[in-house]
Amino acid sequence: MTRNLAFAVLLPVTLAALGLLPACGSGGDPTPGPDTGSRDAGTNEPPDAGPYVEACPVAGVGSDVDAGTAPDAGTTADAGSTADAGCFPLTCARVEANCGPVPNGCGGTLDCGTCSAPETCGGRSKANTCAIPAADRWCNEDGWCWEYPVPHGYTLSGAHFSAANDGWAVGEAGHIQRWNGTKWARVSSGTSTHLYDVHAVSATDVWTVGSGGIALHSSGGAFSPVASGTNQDLRSLWASGPNDVWAVGNNGTVRRNQGSGFQPVDASTTQTLNGVWGSGPGDVWAVGNGGTVRHHDGTAFSSIDAGTALPLYEVTGSSPSDVWAVTSEDPCLFCNDYGIVYRVSTAGLSEALHIDDQLFHVFAAGPSAVLTVGESSRYRWNGAGWQKTSSGYNGVVAGSGPNDAWLLGAKGLTERWNGTQWTVQTPRRDWGDISEVHGSGATNVWAVESNSGNGRLLHWTGGGWVEQHLFSGAFPSISGLYVASPTAVWVTSSGSSSSEHRIYRWNGTAFTQELSAHSKSLLALHGSSQTDVWAVGAGGIALHNDGSGWGCQPTGTGATLHDVWVQGPSLAIAVGASGTVLRWNGTSWSTMLSGTRAELRSVWGSGPSDIWAAGANGTLLHYNGAVWLSVSSGTTATLSSLWGVSSSAVWAVGEDSTLLRYDGSRWTAESTGTRRSLQGVWAASPSDVWVVGESAILHKP
Repeated sequence: MTRNLAFAVLLPVTLAALGLLPACGSGGDPTPGPDTGSRDAGTNEPPDAGPYVEACPVAGVGSDVDAGTAPDAGTTADAGSTADAGCFPLTCARVEANCGPVPNGCGGTLDCGTCSAPETCGGRSKANTCAIPAADRWCNEDGWCWEYPVPHGYTLSGAHFSAANDGWAVGEAGHIQRWNGTKWARVSSGTSTHLYDVHAVSATDVWTVGSGGIALHSSGGAFSPVASGTNQDLRSLWASGPNDVWAVGNNGTVRRNQGSGFQPVDASTTQTLNGVWGSGPGDVWAVGNGGTVRHHDGTAFSSIDAGTALPLYEVTGSSPSDVWAVTSEDPCLFCNDYGIVYRVSTAGLSEALHIDDQLFHVFAAGPSAVLTVGESSRYRWNGAGWQKTSSGYNGVVAGSGPNDAWLLGAKGLTERWNGTQWTVQTPRRDWGDISEVHGSGATNVWAVESNSGNGRLLHWTGGGWVEQHLFSGAFPSISGLYVASPTAVWVTSSGSSSSEHRIYRWNGTAFTQELSAHSKSLLALHGSSQTDVWAVGAGGIALHNDGSGWGCQPTGTGATLHDVWVQGPSLAIAVGASGTVLRWNGTSWSTMLSGTRAELRSVWGSGPSDIWAAGANGTLLHYNGAVWLSVSSGTTATLSSLWGVSSSAVWAVGEDSTLLRYDGSRWTAESTGTRRSLQGVWAASPSDVWVVGESAILHKP
């Protein structure tokens, strides 16, 4: 491509005259540059180049300007006192303490609060840090343990108690947990299929059902599969005894096991059935979508006129004359939603409670003890009327009696009812997608939440997670993370406007802003040390910090760069859209031929002749020092992140809970025990691996 030389000369001068510092990358597709790796003729060429101009003015690049630094950022030598102003007390955040008493540095004591169960103060042998004791972590058979939220982040769909000391709950990814009267503990299900409901006839006779018609049974030992005779989702379960087990689900499916296997029962409907309950073999109720209500009298189902077409979510009761169902509706964007609890009988349904909030669950522990919960409201029927008990999160409700019920919700939420009030046992941890994880060692690991306007950071100190903030209030999405040492951590932020494109640095006590109002979104960070750090992003932008400030280096491409890996000052690899691969040789960036047009999301290497790149549709590439070659990943899921600790220990993670490991000769799939999309991976050693993703931080110690 021929460029106008006069324009190329005048443009930097014009920008300097305007007081703008140079930056790089803008618009268009990647432009071919020198091919630094040999390859066979006939393979795919880099994407065709469009009109390209090397210009992207940026404010605040190329200097150590601390634009936006908080006044008390901890950047002074003693970061806590001055010669003439007396003593400035420390804060819990500055000393990274989240529980217990801590000296404030001025002769006083800070109260850094208490921990929420199952975490304890110093639970992992680090003072003033909340953590779940190692022995109490919930880990799967492959050794992956939940580290945030704790004890786990599974959403629970069904629960049942056979006694006060025997409770069960099930949910996503085949999760099963059991209450023994003292604590909840994980139980292996042998499946990753979503389980919708559970029923314990006794402690040694437990059933659970779920997606695709799965049915599992435990006789006191491990759960084993039982043929249900259907591939329809089974959404609810109830049993009158060991030889009378009912399951209902999609497309009007009803299956009954009377000791010789599940058999079909005709309910004369194709509506999805969401709930089943009975007082005995001759009194069984099933409810579902479209206001469907069916009653089985021991011989056959009969249809009951519900008087509504709303979906009925659950049915429960304490006797043949005490049966309840629940529904809700959100009519339109600007209309009030509402929830209804019905009394149910063979004569039909009658409204017992109607509120301006959605209701999803109802549990009857007795004629004068009915609990219902929904989007944010909770109510109790005391036999004479309804009373609002509290506001809070939604969750499935089950219990052993009027004064002992449990609410089990998403993101670890557990609450208990004592007959008077709900008490939080384990709080809900409201974290969104955790997009990045990186560290400098086993006791210095950082993870970031990417949600726009609510990005947060967690710091693993070896003894627990401590939440950190850039500044108070909302701030842009955190898009990149690089950890060089305990006192040198960089994050990039991005958003819809240039004012949100920033770079921050952690100095061991606080974050300071190193760059602000960049014209391009900054998406990834990596370095070989705190004096060799790269940031890359939209429009082919590449910024370098050699310890004296951030400056731009031309890349010759306008393609979005999603990731960068840095071995040292003379070798860095950046990857991005349309198969773009760039190499830094210590002086300039040049284009490499990747052989693909797939979007590349991540890159990592153990050395100049062992570099991996991964991306869309399971794309996996390897550079052997001469050429990039395609390698089968065994998946079509987008691979979001790569990391390794040697040429024979490399991991890749991605959509649909994809986790792959390379042992030096081949890639194999592993299981984390979740079905969450995974977005980041980092390892301190082959036996110390972290993966993060959709509301999840998992660790394999």
